[in-house]
Amino acid sequence: MDHKVGGQNYIMKIGDLIMYKKTQISLFIVGLMFGNLFAQNHTPIISDDFPGTGTTKQCVSNPDSIIILPLVDFGTVPDGDLIIRVIGTNGLLVSSFRSDDWDCSQTTNEYPYQVDPETWAMARKLLDSQETPKLPFPNPHPDAQWFPKAGFGLFMHWGIHSVAGIQPSWAMIKDYPYGYVPQYEGMKYYSLAKEFNPQNYDPDKWIKAAKYAGMTYAVLTTKHHDGYALWPTKYGNMSTRQYMNGRDLLKPYVDACRRNGVKVGFYFSPADWHFPGYPISDYKFDYNLRGKRPPVTGHKKNRQNWEKFFAYTIGQLYELLTCYGKIDVLWFDGINWPEIKDHRGAQVYAWIRSLQPGIVINPRWGDYLGDFQTPEVDLPDGPPKGWWENCISIYGHWGYSALDPKCKDNFWPTEKVLERLVRIRSWGGNFLMNIGPAPDGTMPPQFYNLTNDLSSWLSHSGEALLDVGPSPNQAMSNVMITSREKTWYLHVLPGNQGPIELNITEKPVSAKLLRTGEDLPLRISGNKQIITLSADQRGRFDDVIIVRWP
Repeated sequence: MDHKVGGQNYIMKIGDLIMYKKTQISLFIVGLMFGNLFAQNHTPIISDDFPGTGTTKQCVSNPDSIIILPLVDFGTVPDGDLIIRVIGTNGLLVSSFRSDDWDCSQTTNEYPYQVDPETWAMARKLLDSQETPKLPFPNPHPDAQWFPKAGFGLFMHWGIHSVAGIQPSWAMIKDYPYGYVPQYEGMKYYSLAKEFNPQNYDPDKWIKAAKYAGMTYAVLTTKHHDGYALWPTKYGNMSTRQYMNGRDLLKPYVDACRRNGVKVGFYFSPADWHFPGYPISDYKFDYNLRGKRPPVTGHKKNRQNWEKFFAYTIGQLYELLTCYGKIDVLWFDGINWPEIKDHRGAQVYAWIRSLQPGIVINPRWGDYLGDFQTPEVDLPDGPPKGWWENCISIYGHWGYSALDPKCKDNFWPTEKVLERLVRIRSWGGNFLMNIGPAPDGTMPPQFYNLTNDLSSWLSHSGEALLDVGPSPNQAMSNVMITSREKTWYLHVLPGNQGPIELNITEKPVSAKLLRTGEDLPLRISGNKQIITLSADQRGRFDDVIIVRWP
């Protein structure tokens, strides 16, 4: 925007510093100022709309107001005046609040990360609490008891990274061994935000396919480590509010889950690399400098920065937990800050449960406990205790992988997906299967091939995986077992060749091939009972033998 001062044109550019002064609780006197914050003399801008030095105008405050008004005179920076920035060529964004902890020397990028008084008070209460809530884990609320038998869930990493088909967030870390892309190193990564615009987004199609394939819950990345939010959050400046005209990508997803009877899950990364000064472990976005961040020198300032970040994070969480109805799963993914040992996990989890009493939360808010364990990618050596879930991507890296030549042909076949699912269910866990949607909002076609296969298999053998318990004893058979009361389901996978052994002498009431209903004879061999499937009886995927006991 052009302005004339003394006959000379000045152009306010995006990012230039300007000031306004709060004069009443709900009103502002706003003015534009040309020049750098630290300049000794600031030249008032004279607007054609409000001619004459000293002209002012009041307007009702609104975080989204676009206002262009002249300023009277600024020779110095008075206390209580706020610094903001030009966000477009036709105006500026006026924030309605400035916490006293945000001083006037902050950088331009910090302004959008301020929080409103109510959010600051909410965060302050959690930070200052002297009580440590003693929460029971897992959550005993009746609405949380679906989780241990959920069985199968859909995990989706989706965001600006999808545009380039690169690893979410980690692609910007120089020399990161699992997906670094030089073209998007460091801050260059955020250029993708301008291109992310899913015109063919149809989450109902995603969730309906997942439901038919036996998935009972879904988890979508609302915000990954890169800090890009899929909803128009009023906190920060890296979301659909700034880059997609305020479009909300979460509400259609939530609505689709509810229409299809699928539990709603939100992945939320507390770690936010776009937050100004966030102490990322890969110092300067360089994997070679991991763990080499200089030690903290300004301890008070470091504490203040942590509290600012905490308040910002609480603000975003509050939006997620109060704007979308009942949320069933909250999936955190790490939080850390130098010198901060207490991340207020107990206080945060208690606060979350006060907003969503029946929610299930994983244990990735720092080192705090959670309702379930989350071994990632590799399975443990044996069944974990309590509620647990294993997540892994079945198509390359965690994000959209079809553009990556190393990943595009690596989609898991149905046999492999079923094998992982059966193993996890026989151990009493849930399988959270990840796939990255495309940037246009569609799913890779292989996803629908997989869900069709699974749906077909479930039509005859679904009772062996849906709402079942684990194996009564892993040593009871040479194949994996799921169970329901006095019924065992023996899972004969493609890799299981030869006779099926039951290491028990008690004779069952019956043994049948679940897919066809035909009876299967058992023969005794020592202390074992043997069942044999002929080649003609074998199917393509998992052949289930249902064994009933007296």
